[in-house]
Amino acid sequence: MHLKTWVMASRAPFFVAVIMPSLLGGAVAFYNGSFDLLIFLIVAAGMVLVNAGTNFVNDYFDFKSGADVDNRNRTPFSGGSPFLSKGALKPKSVLHIGLSCFAFAMLIALYLTWRIGYLVLVLAGIGGFIGYFYTAPPIKLGYRGIGELATGLALGPLTIMGVYYVMTGTITVESTIVSIPIGVLVAAILYVNEIPDFEADKKAGKRHLVVLLGKKKAVKALPVLFLLAYSSIIIGVVLTIMPAWTLIALLTFPVALNVIGIARVNYNCTPKYIPAMARTIAIHSVTGLLLTAGYLIPALYSKFFS
Repeated sequence: MHLKTWVMASRAPFFVAVIMPSLLGGAVAFYNGSFDLLIFLIVAAGMVLVNAGTNFVNDYFDFKSGADVDNRNRTPFSGGSPFLSKGALKPKSVLHIGLSCFAFAMLIALYLTWRIGYLVLVLAGIGGFIGYFYTAPPIKLGYRGIGELATGLALGPLTIMGVYYVMTGTITVESTIVSIPIGVLVAAILYVNEIPDFEADKKAGKRHLVVLLGKKKAVKALPVLFLLAYSSIIIGVVLTIMPAWTLIALLTFPVALNVIGIARVNYNCTPKYIPAMARTIAIHSVTGLLLTAGYLIPALYSKFFS
C-alpha cells in the first residue's frame, strides 16, 4: 500500500493537536529551570504515536458502526476517513496499524517510567484508554456524551502535565492551570466539527454533545467553550500562577468571535460553515503557541539578560 495513503489516513497534519500542547508543557518546564531536549523528543514521539493510533482505531470502529459510511456531508476537517468507505485501505489493516502505534507508545512509556517515575505509566495509561475507547466497544466514550470532555482531558491536561512531569519529576498547580485553555480549545475543535456530522452521527448512534443538544442549541452554547478557555488564562495570570506574558494568547479572541458569528449563521450550510472549523483549529494552535511564547520570552530574558 502506498505510504502516502497511510500518512493521510493517520491524519498527520492534525498531529499538531498533540505536538502543540507538548511544546507548551516543555516551555513551562523550561521556564521553571528543567528541560532535557532528548527526553522531550522521546515523550513527544510517544504522544504522536498515541494520537496516530487513536485516529486509526477510531476510523476502524466508526467504519464498523456505519458512521463514516453513511456520512454524505464530509469536509476536510470532519466526516471521518474516506479510505475505508472507498476501499482504499482494509479495515483489519487499519486496526492492526492502530494497535501497533499504541504498542510502540507503551514501550516509550515504560522506558520513561523507568527513567522518571511510575506516574508516567499512569498518565500514559489514561491517555491510551481514552484514545482506544473513544469509539471502541464496549465503552465508546464518543457515543456517550463525554467524548468532548475525554478528548479535552487527553490533549490538554494529560499531555501538558505529562510532558511537564517527565521534564521535572513533579506536577504543579501551574502545569495544571495552563493546560485548561488548551484542553477546552481542543474540545471546541471536536464540538465545532461535529455539527456537519450531526445527521450521520445521530443515525450511527453517536450521542455526543451536538446530537444531545441539537445543532441550534449546540451553536448557541459554543461561546461558553471560548469563555472558559480565555477566562482560565486571565485567572491564571491574575492569581500569579502564570506569567503575565501569557496574556498575549488573548490575541486570538477576535477570531473566536468570528467563529461564533459564522457558526450561528451557517450551521445548516456546510460549505459556508467550513471556515468556522478551520479557524477553530487555528485558534487552538495559535493560542497554544502564544502561551508557549508567554513562557519562553521571560525565561530566555532571565537567562540571557539577568
